[in-house]
Order: sequence, then C-alpha cells, then structure tokens
Amino acid sequence: MSEHTEPAPPPYTRAEARRRSERSGADISRALDRHDRRIGWMDLLRGLSILLVILHHSTQITVYRIGEVPGFFEFLSAFFAPFRMPMLMFLSGLLVAGSLHAPTGKYVWGKVRRILWPIFVWTIVYAAMEFVADPSQAKYMPWELGFWNTYLWFMQFIFAYYIIALLMRWLPIWVLFAVPFVLMFVIPGELELLRRFFYLMPFFFLGAFIEKHWDEYARRLSVPLAAALAIIPIGVGLYSGFVDALWYEPLSAVPAMLGIMILVRLTAIAPDARWLAPVRFVGRYSLIYYVSHYPVFAALGWLALKAGFDSPTLGLVAIFAVTVAISTGFALLGRRMPVSLLFELPRRVWPSRTGRRSPVTG
Repeated sequence: MSEHTEPAPPPYTRAEARRRSERSGADISRALDRHDRRIGWMDLLRGLSILLVILHHSTQITVYRIGEVPGFFEFLSAFFAPFRMPMLMFLSGLLVAGSLHAPTGKYVWGKVRRILWPIFVWTIVYAAMEFVADPSQAKYMPWELGFWNTYLWFMQFIFAYYIIALLMRWLPIWVLFAVPFVLMFVIPGELELLRRFFYLMPFFFLGAFIEKHWDEYARRLSVPLAAALAIIPIGVGLYSGFVDALWYEPLSAVPAMLGIMILVRLTAIAPDARWLAPVRFVGRYSLIYYVSHYPVFAALGWLALKAGFDSPTLGLVAIFAVTVAISTGFALLGRRMPVSLLFELPRRVWPSRTGRRSPVTG
C-alpha cells in the first residue's frame, strides 16, 4: 500500500524503520476505520483466496467430468482448505466497522443491493444452466428452499453476518465471536451447512475485533514474531494436505485463526509489487469473480464431457485459466450498464435528515 509521505531512501536506521512502521500502521488503522480507500494487501489476500477457490472448484469439476487429477492438485486443495473461506470472512469483518458508520437504512440497503441482489441473479442463472444441461436435475422451484441451496451459500452467510454486525452498536464484539464459536461445537455434524455457518462466523467477528484494536494487534504481533510463528499456518496446511483435510472442523478453528492473523500481519507490511497487480485486481472485484466463476467452470466441465476430453491435467489447467479469463471479462465490464445489473442494483439517492434529497448517491 502506498504511503502518504515520501519514502526515505534505504537503508533505514532502526529508529527510522520503527517510525515508518508506526506511520504505516496509522494509515492502515485510519483506512480501516473510515473505509474510504483501497488497501493493497487486503486486495492481495482476497485475490489469492478467490483464485484458490476457483482452483479448488476447477479440480472438483475436472475429477467429476474428466477423470482423476494428479495428487499435487488434490494436495493443494486440502492444504489451503483451513484458510480459503475463513480468510475471506476475516477480511470482510476487518472492514465492517467502517461500513457501520453509515445510517442503518443505508447500511442495510448497501448489503441488499451488493450482496443479496447478486445472490438472487446468479441463483437464477445457475438454475437455468442446470436445467439446460440436464432437465432432470431441476428438482426444486424458486419458491422452495432447496432451490437456493447452491454455491452461493458463502454470499448468504456473509449477508447474514453483516446484518448481525449491526448488534456491534450495542454488544461487545467478543459476544458475537464467542456465541457462534461455542455453537459450532454443539451443532451436530449432520447439520453440515448450519455448523459451517457458525464455524465461519467467528472469523468474521475476529476481523471486526482486530480492526478495532489494530494498533495493539500490530504492536503485540511484531513482524519478526509473526515471521517466527509462520510455522503455525504452514503446519496447519501440511496436516490438512497430508493427514486429514480440515474442512470446517471445529477443532481446526483456533489454529486457523492464529494462522490467518499471522499471514495478515506479514502481508500488511509487504510492498505493493507491480507483478502482483493482477492478483490485487481479482481481490478488488472478488464478488464478481466469486458469483460468476461457478457457472463458467461448470459449463466448461460439461462441454469437456460432451467433447470426450480425456486429459485431466490439461483439462484442469484449461478450465482454471478460461474461468479466470471469463470472470476477468465480467470484472472489466462489471461497472457498466447493463452488465452491472448482474452484480448490484443501481445506487439510490438517500434523503437527508431535513427531508431534502441528498446530492450524494449511496
């Protein structure tokens, strides 16, 4: 992330390095609190997480439609399983306090038009594609609950967390963290989706807690300490990859949280390398990539099956690359009408307290 002040030429003395670190932390803290500008390292982590989600799903569809993939790709999916979705939840929570500065009505409407609306649109898109591919798969009608049980569960969860976050105005964050943390151990495994809901919720509110105490977090978890503790996320990933894939297992929540806080601390001081700009772009438009990628790779997998494609490795690479390319096309066009209607409702003008219409669109 770029600084407001001109950087001094390296090398720095220890005192200069400390002062620069403090200024950087203050900039991050202000940006998180005001929610008023992009934070490069957050876009980087979000972009990496989304790309790993697409790779994981590309691996799944390749196995389903073409054949077994090399074990390396299965290992990658399992290695990052403890971090992919929890990291996205944590980063969303890290920005929620800035959003809560808005009036309640405007806050809720923003989540409806940017989260609930694309859930509705892309559920319809996915259902239509499923029907075209195989009409026998159309088991539910739109007025039935099963119709909405799709890959968009993540978006449904995050919408619910944002609404629950309104309670932060009256309740301490630790309550919103502790209650779901306990419930994830209580919910039986048969209710997988409900337990997943409570498993991911503490990551969201851990992010909200870190945002409120960013300076203290950055002071206590120094960069050298975080680097030394990096063995934790590496160890968790290796266990998940080699021993037992940690898919929303309650016992894995604490090491996953520690791993995410360490990764965030290290990434927060990383320079905005130009060669990582494409990943940051994915992070900036993460919602577009997430909602669009699933129908795209599902269609590609179906086409590979129909064409009799029989090379899993080439198929996986092609499906991943084409899915990212098409989703990037959506991202480039996503702010332009009428394509933007696939991803959010138009902004509306909110009335001011005096009853006059505000010139600012929300």
